Amino acid sequence: MKSTRIKGIAVVLLISFALILYRLADLQLFSSEDFGREGVNLLEKSVEQRTQQLSINDGRGHFIDRNQIELTKPKEHDIVFFPFLRDMDYPLEEVSDTLGIPDYNLNYYIKNTEDPFYISDILNEEVTEEMFTTLKELNYPGIYPVERNLEEDPVYASHFLGLVREKEGKEESTSTFSTRGISGFEAVFEPFLATNGEEKLLYHVDAHGNPLFGLNVKYQGVQDAFYPVQVQTTIDIDIQKEGERILEQQGIKKGGLVLLDVQSRDILSMVSRPQINYENPYLNENDSKDDTLHNYMLKAHFPGSVFKTVIAAAAIEHPSINIHRMFNCDLGIKEDVPPERELGMLSFTESFAQSCNRTFVEIAQEMMEEDPEVIDHYVEKLGLNGTVGWKGDVFHFKEFSQFPKEEATTIWAQDNHKRDANMIANTAIGQQNVKVTPLAVANMMATIASDGMKKEVRGASRVLYKNGAPMATFEEHPIEENRLSSYSALRLRELMYEVVNSKDGTGNVLQGLGVSGKSGTAEVGPGIEPYRWFAGFFPYEQPRYAMVVVDLDSNDSDATYAVYRKMVEYLNEKTF
Repeated sequence: MKSTRIKGIAVVLLISFALILYRLADLQLFSSEDFGREGVNLLEKSVEQRTQQLSINDGRGHFIDRNQIELTKPKEHDIVFFPFLRDMDYPLEEVSDTLGIPDYNLNYYIKNTEDPFYISDILNEEVTEEMFTTLKELNYPGIYPVERNLEEDPVYASHFLGLVREKEGKEESTSTFSTRGISGFEAVFEPFLATNGEEKLLYHVDAHGNPLFGLNVKYQGVQDAFYPVQVQTTIDIDIQKEGERILEQQGIKKGGLVLLDVQSRDILSMVSRPQINYENPYLNENDSKDDTLHNYMLKAHFPGSVFKTVIAAAAIEHPSINIHRMFNCDLGIKEDVPPERELGMLSFTESFAQSCNRTFVEIAQEMMEEDPEVIDHYVEKLGLNGTVGWKGDVFHFKEFSQFPKEEATTIWAQDNHKRDANMIANTAIGQQNVKVTPLAVANMMATIASDGMKKEVRGASRVLYKNGAPMATFEEHPIEENRLSSYSALRLRELMYEVVNSKDGTGNVLQGLGVSGKSGTAEVGPGIEPYRWFAGFFPYEQPRYAMVVVDLDSNDSDATYAVYRKMVEYLNEKTF
């Protein structure tokens, strides 16, 4: 009996020891890199427990403007202080004098911190070149002058450039690093930007926080001449800053502006409001009224009378339409419904300048009776169809799109609407189902300003290796087929000139600036403020810029015109 009990206890002990050994083997050999339900990497955790480190650069690529000025991750001088300084007799007074802070403040931070820290986080200001050089020459252990890349959200062009955030869970990616682009160009260029080469300073400590291997701080990172890359955007940061300042000053809460170079179709500035909620960018993502992450310059909106430009272009080239007759602008879009404004008998040019709905309803109905595809045809001729952002094969990527979130132009909800007189009437004045993006409208203005030349719109021109050599180039993409004639483009420019420069033109508040364009007020629905547009180009004689300003939440057009005027004044002064 006693022998059986001893054998039983021995078996239990043997099994217990076997389980313990298996558990140890599992911890140290089998599952050391993926332990438990949460997949914890025990090797990494063990190193982290005995390592203090500070990231200098996460290894992700960044963006520069057209003049190679950094837009994201700007480099700046900084000084790293390691906590083991508290146990050393370091030159406190000399260091604090150099930094311009009281020595007791510096000593307090060093003695009361467990982790390395950047002095700029304490000073709340940049480290000067003089501070950096002086402390570098001091060459004291635990005080390390470094060049760091700031990992922060962009201050300007935030919708255009986008945000970077931590990955959630075990997302697959081209990078083993823990961040990804969630919007804008950060998301679009993720395959180019993501790398594995984080740079950091580190040193190892014992259980009491004391250095394990002396006072040597090690640099860890890959010295690579090619990565991380930089994406050269077409943005001009000075123009972008001014655009954002003016939009803020004029109080546009929802809307924005797009500025294009007429010849190249480069985006020089793109501003969207409301500002991104950086703390919670996904807040209200599915609510179009309150969404802050999406770029409203890439979303399609009712254009209102801006769309009359399409009808005017078709009328100019249509063999059966007499544009030299007079139009009764005391009539509404339906003869039995009076208009909001009675304008009397107007010519075609006067109708465009004063935005007479009746004229363009009549013309559209006459043209559509002969050819139900005529409006679609001229939408395409003006570069307004589909999406207008740059698309093509680049590097190893087929059909790469610079603006994959850009919404396509919509003209008709159903094909049979093209034969319905009421649907045609509403469509002719940019209502019903017509929706276009501000980017597409800006491209249409640039097409008219460049004698009918159509092109895709670029937001980036090149991807550059770290050493400045080109990795990929986004060439201009002209579209030769189905172009507007030079004569028709000239006639449209003359019509747009009258909008601004005639006494009764809807855009006459912009007189004296060399601007030509078209205004638009789009009715949206009951209880919703109309969308207020102005789209045009300047200077009139030799167009260089095409610009659209749209206010999506205002009870008058004052802010739209004020932004347009101030931007034109700024650009005229900057350029000429």
